Amino acid sequence: MRRALVLASLVIVAVAAVAPGAAWAGWSSSGSGSAYAKAQVMPTGNTPTVSVSNRDVTVSWTASTLPGGAAVSGYTVERYDASTDALQSIGASCTGTIAGLTCTETSVAPGSWRYTVTPVKQSWVGGESAKSSTATVDAPSLTFSSSTTINSLPRTLSGSVASYLPGETITFRLDDPTSGTVLTGSTTPSPIGGSGSATLSVTIPAGTANGTHTVYPVGSGGSTASASILVDSVAPSVTAAAIAKTQGGTAGFVKQGGTYYVYANVTDGGSGVATVTANVTTVTTGQTTVALSAGSFTAGGVSYNYRSAQLTAANPLTAGAKAFSITAADAAGNSGTQSGFSVTVDNTAPAASDVQTTNVGGSQTGRADTGDTITFTYGETMDPSSILSGWTGSATSVTLRLINGGAGNDSVQIWDSANTTQLPLGSVNLGGTGYTTASVNFTSSTMTQSGAAITITLGTPSGTTTRGAAATMTWTPSTTATDRAANACSATAVNESGGNDRNF
Repeated sequence: MRRALVLASLVIVAVAAVAPGAAWAGWSSSGSGSAYAKAQVMPTGNTPTVSVSNRDVTVSWTASTLPGGAAVSGYTVERYDASTDALQSIGASCTGTIAGLTCTETSVAPGSWRYTVTPVKQSWVGGESAKSSTATVDAPSLTFSSSTTINSLPRTLSGSVASYLPGETITFRLDDPTSGTVLTGSTTPSPIGGSGSATLSVTIPAGTANGTHTVYPVGSGGSTASASILVDSVAPSVTAAAIAKTQGGTAGFVKQGGTYYVYANVTDGGSGVATVTANVTTVTTGQTTVALSAGSFTAGGVSYNYRSAQLTAANPLTAGAKAFSITAADAAGNSGTQSGFSVTVDNTAPAASDVQTTNVGGSQTGRADTGDTITFTYGETMDPSSILSGWTGSATSVTLRLINGGAGNDSVQIWDSANTTQLPLGSVNLGGTGYTTASVNFTSSTMTQSGAAITITLGTPSGTTTRGAAATMTWTPSTTATDRAANACSATAVNESGGNDRNF
C-alpha cells in the first residue's frame, strides 16, 4: 500500500514539472488497494496557411495528434492584426471548435491579418500554433476608366468597383457618402457577385459646380469607396499680354525687321493651362499660332508666366498699332481667345531736338552750380535702358563732367554714378570758354526722364566753376541710344533753341 502511494506522488510531481506550452490529460483513483495513473500531453497546433478571395479568408492546417496517434477532437481559430499583434473578434464561420482542418472567415474587414489554430480534446486545450503568413484583405475601391476631368454636364462616367461584399447593391452619392446628392448610376452585375467586383456607370448631373468633387459608391452592406473628379467648364484667363523687342527695356514697340518676344499672363483655376498660342500675323506674316512656353519672364518691368521663342517682324512693315491675340486652352479642353492686345510699329530713327540749361534760384547765371539743370530733348521718347542699363526713367544717380576746353570751347558729358563709363547722351559744346579753369566732376547728379526729355540736375562739384559768356550750345547725340522700338538715334547735331544766352 505504501509503495502504491509513492508511485502516485511521483506521477503528480512529473505532471507539475512539464514545461509551459504543453497540455496534459490524466486520470487518478482514490481509496485502498493498488492504484495506477497515466498522463497524455496535448499537442501544439500546426502553423496554418491562408488564402484570400475578395473579402473571404480561408484558413487551413494539418492535423494534430496525441502521443500514440490518437486524433484531437477539434481546433479553435484566432485572428490577429498583423501590425499590432492585437487579437481580433473572428467571424462566426470560424468561431468555436472546428472539427475539420479548414474554415473560411467571410466578410472580413479590410486590413492585414494573421491566424493561429489551437487543438482541443474535450475540455483539454493544446498549445497555440505559430501565426500564419499575412492575409491582406483589400479595401473597397472605385476606379474610373473614362476621364475624370469634365468640361460639360451632364457627363456619364464608366468605371469599376472591387472588394465589395457579395450580394451588396450600390447607390452613388456626390461629395458625402451619407448626405451627398444621389447620383444616377448602375453596376453590372447587381447585386455584387462573389468576386466583389463590378463594372459601373454613373452620371454627374448638370448644375454641378466647377471644382473638385468626390464620387462615393455606397454598398448596402456598408462597403464604401471613393474617387475624385474635376468639373472644369471655364477656359483659362489671359490677364495680360505684350510684345517686346528682344533688346529688352520698354515693351510694346517693335520696328520692321526687328526681333521680339510675345509675353502673356495666363491662369486657370481648374484643370490647369495646357497650351498658349499667339496670333501675331499682323507683325510677322503667317504666324497665327505661335506657341508660348511656361516660365518666369519680365518685360518692361512687368512679370509674365508665358513667353514665345524669338520672332522677327516683317520687313517692310507699316508703322502704327498692330493688334494681336492670345489663345489659351486647359487640360479639360476648354479654350478661349483674348483679343484687344496691340504693339506699336515704329520705323523712324529718333533725333536730337533741343538742349537747354536752367539756373537754380539763388546762384549766379552763367555758372554751373549744384541744382542747375541741363535737359536733352529728343524728337520722341527714348528707351531709358539704352541710356543706362536697367534704367526705367526714374531718378538715378549720375556724374556730370564739366570739361575745360583749353583753347577750345568748354563742354559737358554725362557719366555713370561711378564716373567710369560715359553714357550715350553724346556731348554738349557750351559755345565758349570761361565755365571752368579745370575740369570739374559733379558727382551725385540726378538723371530723370519725362517723355522725350532727359534732365540732369547737377550734384556736388569737385572744384570751382566760373561764369561763362553768353553763347549757343550745340548737342551732338550718340547713335548708341535708341527709341522704344530699338531704332538708333541719328548723329546729327542740334543747336539749342533761343539763340545766345548764358548757360546754367
